[in-house]
Amino acid sequence: MNERGTMAKRGSEWVSFLRVLAILKRLMEGPATNEELIRSVLETVGADAYPSASSARKHAFKHDRDNLKKRLGVDHVWDPKTQLYILNDAGPYGRVALSPPMLRALSILSRQYDNAVGDLAGVRDLVQQIIGWLPPETRIQIESASEEFTLDFEQDVDRSEIPMRVWETANRALNQRRKLTFNYLSPRRADRKPVFHELAPYQIRFQDGHWYLRGYSLNTGLQGEFPFLRFRMSYILDDERLRVSPTKVETRHRQPPRFLVHYRLAPEIGRGEISHRFAEMQITRNDDGSAEVRAVTDDVWDAARTLLAYGEACIVLGGSDLLREMRRRVEGMARNYGFFVE
Repeated sequence: MNERGTMAKRGSEWVSFLRVLAILKRLMEGPATNEELIRSVLETVGADAYPSASSARKHAFKHDRDNLKKRLGVDHVWDPKTQLYILNDAGPYGRVALSPPMLRALSILSRQYDNAVGDLAGVRDLVQQIIGWLPPETRIQIESASEEFTLDFEQDVDRSEIPMRVWETANRALNQRRKLTFNYLSPRRADRKPVFHELAPYQIRFQDGHWYLRGYSLNTGLQGEFPFLRFRMSYILDDERLRVSPTKVETRHRQPPRFLVHYRLAPEIGRGEISHRFAEMQITRNDDGSAEVRAVTDDVWDAARTLLAYGEACIVLGGSDLLREMRRRVEGMARNYGFFVE
């Protein structure tokens, strides 16, 4: 379309330029076939951007690819093995310009997620895609940046592999809101026998370096009504019992539980800036410098682990589920270290 709202002539320089830009745009999204590039042009520029005759369209498409290299300086190649056009360099008009703070952040993410697996591999691929859009000299700076500043997301803690079928089946159950069945081989079982589970899945969460599937257990015989559990995904077996059931998950199983978190921090912690580790935190500072915190969590096990990191500087006051979990852990630790526990 021109400035008057009418389509310019198909063979005009302007339409040819728009076709070239459309090809560049598609290549920046990833490798593409002939058909995909042409379709991108037709969708972006207009249905009649190319001639309808096959030979004329082929000639115009080749002309556009030549202009892509000669006029815009875009380095792209045809891979005969994959039958795909691959972008090596988007050229001076297709490169991304980032501020120094953004480049620093990109460098940190590049190092952090270099060996990422599972869903985090998508972060790695995204970072590499953005780096590919940078000018060559900037790419060199990213690759040679020092490691004086880094972020620890613990994404390299878990070296075990999660089968692709486990990922896909769990995600499908989540997206379709259906019951998931699977065998689970927990190291807690001394007999090393898998246990069959029926789960109303709520969430897949990356936590403390591991991937967990969380949801409401539908197993009969478990204590409580539909306990909210978490399963390390690398312990879910890829066998015949891993299935998405036709049964829909009830509405009450689509929300996490809420547990009260109530604890007091000693003055050496309470006088400082208190970390907001839980949802809906309410902080009361006492005259002696200590601080009392009330909040909520959907994971008592993780809440206890978090508060144990404070050591003797933290005393859990409630709620009942968290206090019971803390006592269980502290008593177990006391036995391990030879202290008498009543």
